Amino acid sequence: MRLTIYHTNDIHSHLHEYSRIAAYLAKVRPQLTHPSLYLDIGDHVDLSAPVTEATMGAKNVDLLNEAHCDIVTIGNNEGMTISHEALNKLYNNAAFEVTCANVFDEHGNLPHNISSSHIKSINGVRILFVAATAPFTPFYRALDWVVTNPLEAIKDEVSANEGQYDVLIIMSHVGVFFDEKLCQEIPEIDVILGSHTHHYFENGEINNGVLMAAAGKYGNYVGEVTLDIIDKKVISKKAIIHSLASLPETKTHFVEEGRALMDEAVTDKPITLPRETSYISKTTYLLAESLQYFTGADCTIINAGLIVNAIKDKIVTEYDIHQMLPHPINAVRIKLSGKLLKEVVDKSQKQEYINAQAQGLGFRGNIFGGYILYNIGFIESENRYFIDGKEIKDDQTYTLGTVDMYTFGRYFPMLKDQQIEYLMPDFLRDIFKKKLLQY
Repeated sequence: MRLTIYHTNDIHSHLHEYSRIAAYLAKVRPQLTHPSLYLDIGDHVDLSAPVTEATMGAKNVDLLNEAHCDIVTIGNNEGMTISHEALNKLYNNAAFEVTCANVFDEHGNLPHNISSSHIKSINGVRILFVAATAPFTPFYRALDWVVTNPLEAIKDEVSANEGQYDVLIIMSHVGVFFDEKLCQEIPEIDVILGSHTHHYFENGEINNGVLMAAAGKYGNYVGEVTLDIIDKKVISKKAIIHSLASLPETKTHFVEEGRALMDEAVTDKPITLPRETSYISKTTYLLAESLQYFTGADCTIINAGLIVNAIKDKIVTEYDIHQMLPHPINAVRIKLSGKLLKEVVDKSQKQEYINAQAQGLGFRGNIFGGYILYNIGFIESENRYFIDGKEIKDDQTYTLGTVDMYTFGRYFPMLKDQQIEYLMPDFLRDIFKKKLLQY
């Protein structure tokens, strides 16, 4: 038997590109003379798209249904950027299987409509699909989920299904380095469909006998794996990817649909909120102030590039705020010593990223911009630092209110191992909207 598996990953709500993939699949799958499957390996949902935000991912599920998807797993965007309740509802109308072996509620239950693994029988061949997602433990805990070690979860699920399958396929939303380790740990795996780190293989990669396949990000590619199976064993396997440029053109209206769904007014009078990335503006001041109030911290730091779009003399809608702050970024409270807080201030004043192109870690803008400090001051020539006019003491504990992207080590390495409280599921735009309602 020959089996073709088409796969996508990390679409991140690039829905126009995805429509071209869906059109391609609708064209080629019926032309095959052998069975085929279509799998998505997570992060299809991204609330940076207005139509996804407005429907809390339901639009993405509808599109997966229309594309005749067979099996899906969740990425960190499905797992962490929507509320606990929203994840439990996300796949209510799914016409496909959803599987993930390492996310549970506090009672040990999987999210609604999600199974720990899935066995699909095709022409008498039993194929076991096991999936796991990246273990962003503090984020999941803040949303009342427990995320377990993906390697151990996969091993346990494979062991639990021993003797019940012929072919083993892993759907990994953990990243390429994890996948490479998986090849060494479980060499009986036939195929790993990878994602999360946005990598791709033009012709797959064989590692310890395991075929690794992945299709990049944003719908730039769709993957295709071909398995030849005789006597219920895979005798050959190969992978290729098809670039977006080779796929059919389509006409879509996702932008207009999202705008229409988010046309509710937030202000009752026209306002202007400029965008400036190299110095403090009224907009960044209001954002920092709203973050300070929301976190209840002693002081706050943000970067000006978080403001992506300006608003010019208009009544502000939900759509406008979304476009101004499209990031799936949450607020955090960080406990740290006065000595360390001074180091953070000193590092911020170097403005190392003020003109830098930035991406990842939830950031959905372009320029990182300069740092904005709120309720904290310093006299550089005297090496003195103040909060509320009182001098910061090295051995005293303070609370810094900021954004979660600063806790991963890239911008402020000294914050990574501090006591961090992730305040979820509110995004910056939710926090800022509350401020505008009082404006």
